[in-house]
Amino acid sequence: MFRYKKSASSVSYNRQGYIYFYSLLYNELDEDGREYIRKIAKQAGGDYADAVLAYVTTDDGETKVCREHNIDRATLFRAVARYYEMF
Repeated sequence: MFRYKKSASSVSYNRQGYIYFYSLLYNELDEDGREYIRKIAKQAGGDYADAVLAYVTTDDGETKVCREHNIDRATLFRAVARYYEMF
């Protein structure tokens, strides 16, 4: 299910949809595409880059990602909003 984020207000609904579905195709992308996603996740997430990467490239919900990466929900959502803005 497409996760529309109002908090990424500078990113239009259609652009968020593109980013969301492109990111979900992570495992099917060539190495350049995967590297691009990893680079943006690193820039947006910093120490929490792995959590951002897990959240945007899988269907895992925020609860699972937060628990597995020891990150609180608000921090994850701020990092994901930055990811969308930087994409």
